[in-house]
Amino acid sequence: MFEALLWAVLVFVVLAFVFNGISEAKSLPPGPFPWPIIGNVLKLAADTRHIDLMAMEKEYGHVFRVYIGSQLVVVVSGVEAVREVLVTRSAEFAGRPRVYTADVYSQGKAIAMTDYSPQWRLHRKITVSALKTYMNEVLKERKVIEDEFDLLLKKVAVWNGKPHDVLKEIRLAVMNVICALAFGYRYELDDPEFSRLLEMTNGVAQMVASGSLVDVFPWLWFLPFKSIQVLKNSNKEREELIGGVYREHVKANRVQNPRDLADALLKAKKEAEDEDKSVKGFLTDEHLIFTLSEVFMAGMETTTSTLGWALLYLIHNPHIQDILHQELDDVIGKSRLPELADKNNLPYLEATIAETLRVSCLVPLSVPHKTTVDTTLQGYHLPKDTTLLVNLWSLHHDPEVWDNPNEFRPDRFLDNNGVFQQPKAGFFLPFSGGRRSCLGESLARIELFLVLARLLHTFKFENPPGCELPNLEPNVGIVLMPQAFQVCAIKRHAM
Repeated sequence: MFEALLWAVLVFVVLAFVFNGISEAKSLPPGPFPWPIIGNVLKLAADTRHIDLMAMEKEYGHVFRVYIGSQLVVVVSGVEAVREVLVTRSAEFAGRPRVYTADVYSQGKAIAMTDYSPQWRLHRKITVSALKTYMNEVLKERKVIEDEFDLLLKKVAVWNGKPHDVLKEIRLAVMNVICALAFGYRYELDDPEFSRLLEMTNGVAQMVASGSLVDVFPWLWFLPFKSIQVLKNSNKEREELIGGVYREHVKANRVQNPRDLADALLKAKKEAEDEDKSVKGFLTDEHLIFTLSEVFMAGMETTTSTLGWALLYLIHNPHIQDILHQELDDVIGKSRLPELADKNNLPYLEATIAETLRVSCLVPLSVPHKTTVDTTLQGYHLPKDTTLLVNLWSLHHDPEVWDNPNEFRPDRFLDNNGVFQQPKAGFFLPFSGGRRSCLGESLARIELFLVLARLLHTFKFENPPGCELPNLEPNVGIVLMPQAFQVCAIKRHAM
């Protein structure tokens, strides 16, 4: 009797799921059949889900649906659909879905992960204001950035052309630029606090990027997942390190004369509250601590990984490195280092950076979006709170847009006269777009140009003799990171 009842309940659950799916599917985008409980998770490998979804796009089109467990997820690709989600109707798609690991990480206070709301809009507004104010000062006085990258050249030169992991030195230089701009100080490679900060960043990045079983099956939240505990410990570490720095800035009270981004955030918050008394207390100290943490974590890993990919592609394509060396010698000469003012005169270098961003596509599925209202997309009905994944990888590797998309070819960003040309709007979104675009794009572009220009002006990068070319398969973290590799940096000019 008990077995018969159990089978009846099971059959009822399966039939209810199937009939509900059939009814719902009439207005939703097309997609593969979802299995009860697990949905379509078996079709999506953790390390290649962006590629798996791009393959499914060929069958179902630029807007289709999958189920992650029981959760409906709409996948978006193609220029028109992506532009609609990110730009032309961005308010309707600006939400963030509830994801357990993201909730544990952000606690509702991180700009990147928090849902769309008046509080979020104020948070982003003061962060944009602080970044704009401080970046204007940075552009006037670039000594912090240039000094750090000059020190990077000296550290690379110490190896005297011997094989070594150059990304360690690049990561420290990028991190120190962010620390100097955000906090007002820098680290040395052997500083214990640097190691703690790096471990904390990696712990959060790996966990948030890879997710957890509880993200797919939320009803498992009560189980003692070790990975969740690691994330909680990383959060505690972040509060001790970055929270401590922030509280020092509050105590110093430099609002009238900001020295760094932390001061500028405090100033922007005060100005917003003075302008509108009703928002006083809207944003807490924890909101600004999360902002500094996001600037630090996202800025360090995205810039470091992009530079790593650039060097890898140049090692695999030495003829492109030869062209870059010739351009740098013609424009810069041998007696000085490249400066930001040289950017417009180095079109092939600009094209190389753009091509690196396109091919590597560090955040292939962007950060998940969510509909804020009942809406439509490309003729399909999407209920409020529908999760969307924007497949930027598909956008950047579409053979109908990019000829031989997997080939590293900077000249696709040059016109017939060799002048750098910006890609057509909507075809190239390495920093996403619209209301949820990356806040650190301006700083990232400055760092990418200065580091790569100075490294290539000073060194020729070669694969170690007798070794196979380094692997181009990524490690999946908060971004698609290059695997560790060794390189020989051969000095070209005196420093």
